[in-house]
Order: sequence, then C-alpha cells, then structure tokens
Amino acid sequence: MTDKVLLVEAASNPLGSLQDQLSQHFDMTCTVGAQDALKAVRQSGPFAVVLTDYKLPRRDGPELLDLIRTAYPHTVGLLMAGHTDLDLAVNAVMDGRAFRCVTKPAAPAALVRNIEAGLAQHKLLTAEQSFIEETMHGSVQALTEVLSLANPSAFGRSLRIQGLVRRLSGAMLIPQFFEVDMAAMLSHIGCVSLPRAVLDKIRAGKDLTIEERRLFESHPTIGAGLLAHIPRMELVSEIIRRQHARFDDNPPFGARVLKVVLDYDLLANRRLPAATIFVQMHGLKGVYDLEVLKAFESTIPVNSGYVRRRVTMRELKTNMILEENIVSVDGMLLLAKDAELNETNIYRLIESKNSFDIVEPVSVLVPEHAL
Repeated sequence: MTDKVLLVEAASNPLGSLQDQLSQHFDMTCTVGAQDALKAVRQSGPFAVVLTDYKLPRRDGPELLDLIRTAYPHTVGLLMAGHTDLDLAVNAVMDGRAFRCVTKPAAPAALVRNIEAGLAQHKLLTAEQSFIEETMHGSVQALTEVLSLANPSAFGRSLRIQGLVRRLSGAMLIPQFFEVDMAAMLSHIGCVSLPRAVLDKIRAGKDLTIEERRLFESHPTIGAGLLAHIPRMELVSEIIRRQHARFDDNPPFGARVLKVVLDYDLLANRRLPAATIFVQMHGLKGVYDLEVLKAFESTIPVNSGYVRRRVTMRELKTNMILEENIVSVDGMLLLAKDAELNETNIYRLIESKNSFDIVEPVSVLVPEHAL
C-alpha cells in the first residue's frame, strides 16, 4: 500500500486552497461526500489515511471510516469537526473509530502534522501485515504451482475466478479482500485429487454420474483441509470450504462472493448470454447475496457472449479464454485451456517464443464486447 491520502469534504470546495496546499505534501485524492469517497476507494484504494469531515450528507464521517475499514482494516481515519460536533468526534476517537480529530477551521500546518502522524500509524499497522502477506503469498504460489501441474483445467478456472472477484471489487467494497482474493485463487486446490475427466465434463456442461458428483462436491472440503494447518489461513480455508453454500445458510462474506462468481462462470462457460444467466440467478431465492449479485451484474457487459477465433501469440488479448492448451512443438505445456488471458500470462507467452517454438495459431473465445 502506498502512502496515499483521501480527503473527504462535506460540500464542494469548502476548504478553498487547502486542497492545493495539502497536495504539495502528500499524494492526495479529494472527494465530496461519502458516496464519492467510497467510489474512490473502490477504484483507487487502498488509502493509507482518510481525512474526512465529521458531518457528511447521508452518513457521518465515523460511519464512512467504518465502511472503508471493512475492506482495508489498516486505513487510518482522521476526523475534522466544527465546535458543534467536537464532542461527537472525540467520542469516535475514544471508541476507536478514528485515530485523531482536528477542529475546524484548521491551519494547513496542523493538518499536515496530523496526516503525517496518521501515516506513521499506518506504517506501524502494516509492518506485521506485510510480513504475513509475503509469507502467505509464498504458500499460495507453491500450492497453485502444484494445481497447475496436477490439473491445468482447474488451475485455469481458478485464474478466471480470481479475475472475476477482482472485477467485482471495483463495484463494491469487499471486506477482508486480501483473504477473499487468495481464496479465489485457491478455490479449486482440492481438485488436485480429482480425475481430469470429471472437470472436463463439468466445463462442457455434461451430466455427472453419482460417483463423479460426489467426488466433485468433496473438493472444497479437501481444499480447506489442505490449508487448515497453515498459520493465518483460517479464514481462507473457511471461505473455500463454504464456497457453494447458499446465502440463507449464512456463510462468511467471502464465500458469498465465490458462490456468485463460481455459478456465473459455470453458466457462462456453457455459452449462455449474460442476460439469461442473471435472470436465472435472480430467480433462485435464498441462494445468493443479492447485494453481491447486483454489484457483480453491474460489472458484466450486456453483450458478454463469446466468438471463436484462431490467433497467433502476438494477437492474444486480455479477457480471451483459451479453448485449447498452448504448447511448444516438443509438447511442453505452457498454458492450459480454459485459462483467461491477462497481461501477465500474455507477456510470459510472448517471452517464451524466445526460447521455444510454440504451436500456433490457437483457438480462443473472444468476448463480443471486445470486438
């Protein structure tokens, strides 16, 4: 997380030149009202410090800070309050909802000192978290490499699911996003024990035998068990274990996110139009968290069908989906079918051309909205 600062004003430009003065010292983003602030957090966050007026239209400053910290718990909140709201702002600090409060009007120098104190507090809060995340990333990378070798099809789907979760994060704040993102990446780690033919049948929309369905339905439990004994992975494990739980069974929020994304991906893989998919999903009462479903629906273009194309490595674009494995002429697997292309794996494939002769063109599915 960089040392970015978000300033939230109650109305347009009440601080006059103060914005410009603060921008000389910090990487500032300035917004008006809570809704604009939340939009900035979704699109440009996380922020190290949020400096907000206590009194905002529709919701107050402490409530805004509470919402932001559901997704980014280490963001440090500062409140600005006039004399009529000062006691309330002090109470918010005492209750742990804000780090400090500043009386209005405040001199620029005083605001600079308080923001600097907030940035110092942020560094303290994130020091341990950075170490933990680096350690967890190492574990995740090792596990995903195992999955990519043992079951490339499941690995390709995990990449798609992670991409869809990240797309959703641009439409709503996802509490504990780091853990939810990791759970998306590891959502199919339990498939290391499944026959590849079972996943191929699911991807193709074919009916499973009773035994095949039993095997597939066991993969979240198997995956959760693989992670259960890794320190700090308890929440990730629980999200994975309950990824298929209905909303009315009260799963953790991250599992509600995965349920929406996984079911959408399964239906989209059968080439159903997006509009048809969402009509079906909205018709299943009690299955999905409607707030998550509506936010996710807003991220999917209406004309989100696919067109089949054959392309060379140089013609690969983000959001294409592979319909076949990309391999070298010697048979080395470079990227498995079903993978959704992103900037990273496209770069790696183009770089691989310097070392391997790659079989091309390859068959891909191109989103209609990208044509």
